[in-house]
Amino acid sequence: MKRILAALVLPGAFAVGSLGLGVALTTAPAGATEHAHATMEHTWHGTITKINAKMGTTSSFSFKKGTETYVVHWDAMTHFVMGTAKNIKVGALVTVTGTVKGMIITGTKLDV
Repeated sequence: MKRILAALVLPGAFAVGSLGLGVALTTAPAGATEHAHATMEHTWHGTITKINAKMGTTSSFSFKKGTETYVVHWDAMTHFVMGTAKNIKVGALVTVTGTVKGMIITGTKLDV
């Protein structure tokens, strides 16, 4: 009796369970690609306009690219391709590579 019951119930349970798993797997990549685009690294070139106050271990400065002004946050993990933190001065040309959220860039590479 148990074998007959198991033979009738288990295939139905697996079918319903795998259907839910299939739906979950097909919908996950669409959301992941949307989010991945927002977190991609980009590069900006501009001129430093203001040195902002240091908050804890994170320093920041504002720079202008065309008509837009961005704020760049950087810390000890930021890699300086050329120059050092001493080269960050108002009027200096800068190249920033990092991720952007709104008008705030988290810098991963700086070239000053």
